[in-house]
Formats: sequence, structure tokens, C-alpha cells
Amino acid sequence: MTAPLEINAAYKSFRTPEGDKITALNNVSLKLARSEFLTLLGPSGCGKTTLLRTISGFEALDDGAIHIYGQNVTHWPSHKRPVNTVFQRYALFAHMSVARNVGYALEIAGHDKAKRRTRVGEMLELVGLSGLENRRISQLSGGQQQRVALARALAAKPKLLLLDEPLSALDKNLRQKMQHELKTIQRELDIGFIFVTHDQEEALTMSDRVAVLAHGEVQQLGAPEDLYRQPANLFTADFLGESNLLPLHRAQGQAKLADGQPCPCDLTGDSATLMIRPEDLTRSPRGAQLLIFSGPIKARYYTGKDYQVELDHPVFGTLSALLRDDGQAPELGAEITLYADGTALHLIDEVQS
Repeated sequence: MTAPLEINAAYKSFRTPEGDKITALNNVSLKLARSEFLTLLGPSGCGKTTLLRTISGFEALDDGAIHIYGQNVTHWPSHKRPVNTVFQRYALFAHMSVARNVGYALEIAGHDKAKRRTRVGEMLELVGLSGLENRRISQLSGGQQQRVALARALAAKPKLLLLDEPLSALDKNLRQKMQHELKTIQRELDIGFIFVTHDQEEALTMSDRVAVLAHGEVQQLGAPEDLYRQPANLFTADFLGESNLLPLHRAQGQAKLADGQPCPCDLTGDSATLMIRPEDLTRSPRGAQLLIFSGPIKARYYTGKDYQVELDHPVFGTLSALLRDDGQAPELGAEITLYADGTALHLIDEVQS
């Protein structure tokens, strides 16, 4: 089956005003599955927006190829590509009504009024804005404007929808609501969505797969659960969620932590890094093969259902734990012992410099 999108060895660089060369994309390859919600995740400057712009045709690749449903669109202008983009700032026309904004692309393409009216009505119903056809953009809330931008992008029936941080301007509650609505709309339309964000929680919540980018390269590509539980390198482990990263070395033929504890893991080389997620540190021992960490609580934060605790360990420094609220509030300055079950450990064949 032909992939909706296939990117092969994409390379893109820019010249700075000072004459330096910045590599924005370095040998990036990925393939989108049918009806997939793929998120490009990474810090500012990692290349995720540049990659999105090369798919849309707003930026030209220096090298590599882009295929959409088997067609090589690498050198096609943006208006010829069967994709549409929802931008971070929406780019709506303030002087036009909601209906005119949504139907703008259809109007430019020469569709008759009856067809435009029908399609606009369908799109407004899809995004929950039926009845607001005659409103001005200035009369809409931020969430409503986001929905108009989404409806406008979908009106021309693109084969792929590209979304460049479209939820970043919304408040937390509305943002969470729109995350679920976007995913629902994507399922109903049965087309591929490529979503750009630097928000890890947003990526984990919405995506079928996540591509983690840094320095213009894909660090890891996979399902959210796989990336969170089995990061391929230190960058992904540190960027995607919170993690405790502990140095591990071989001594007397077995893997040991810096405090001398033997680690129930298979260390193939002489050194590596052990990752323990905060939620995998518990106040009660669970399992047979345990790691134990003790020290005073130097900080604690109540989240409403959990306590986020920072333990001051004499060897490893700050260790983060997420403890369930069981009625025993951790006291600041009190000594605490935390346990990690051997089944919750993940080994990364890389050492922090």
C-alpha cells in the first residue's frame, strides 16, 4: 500500500546574516502510515517546523525527496501539493465572516456558491461552529478562531493536514479540550495529521506515533508508550517526561551503580546509564529485585492527587519521585527511603558527558 507521506534523506540548511551555515534537517527519513496522527516533537530550533514547511512546499529541500501517495512532490510549489496547514497564529482574514474564511480556498479555486455553502456548512458542523457563519473573526474567542482555522484547512479536502503548534495560544483547559477534539476529527476524516509541538504531554496524549527531533535529526520514532518507557538515547529520555538518569558501570563482573548497589540489568559494555521514571520510585518495596535510595526530602509539591518529591541523595544528588497521596504527606526535611523494582528499570547504552 502506498504511504500517504514518505520522506527520504531530507537535508536543509540556512545561512545566517553572519554567513554561518546552520543545518536544520540532516538526513531525515520517515514514513507516515495511513490515517496516522504523527507528532514532530522537540525543543525550539530542532527542525520540526522546517520539516513541516518542506512537506507543505513553503521551504525547498537542499537534498532528499518527499512523496505524497507515491507522487514525488519534492519540487512542486506549495499550491500544487495536496496538503493544507493550520498555523500557530491561524492567519484568518479579520475583514471576512466566518463562512468567507472557511470557504476562501474554494472561492479562489472557482467553486460555485452552492457547493461552497454546502462544504462550509459541513466543516462548521464538524468543528462545532454551526450557526456562526456570519460572525466576524473579532467576535470569536481564541478557541473558536482555532476551529475556524481548522475548518478552513479541511474545506479543500487535503490528503494530509499539517498543524504547526495550533494550540499553543490557548489556555490549559481549552487546550486539553481541543486536543481530544482534534483527535476525534482526525478519526472521522480518516486522513493523516502531522502535528508539531514542543509540549511532551500534548505529544503523548494525541499521537499514534511521535518523532523526537534534535539538531535536525530524528532521535527516535515510535509509539508514545515505547518512547516513554524505552527511550533509545539520553536526549529522548531527558526530553520526554521527567527521568532520573544514574551512571552505571561494570565492577567485579556485574553492573553496579555509583553508590555500590548491584543493578539487576544486563550491562553489555563497561558503562551505561540507568533510567528510573519518578512514578517508579515507591515508598513501599515491590518486587524481588530492588534498588534502594535514602535521603532527606528537600522539596515537595502537591499536584492534587500525587506528591512530587525531590530526595537529596548523597551520591546521585536530586532524585525525583511521584508518590500517590495515601494520606501520609511527605514532610519537608524528613528522611525517606524509596524503592525501584527491577522490572521498572531501563538501560541506555550511552553515558552522560
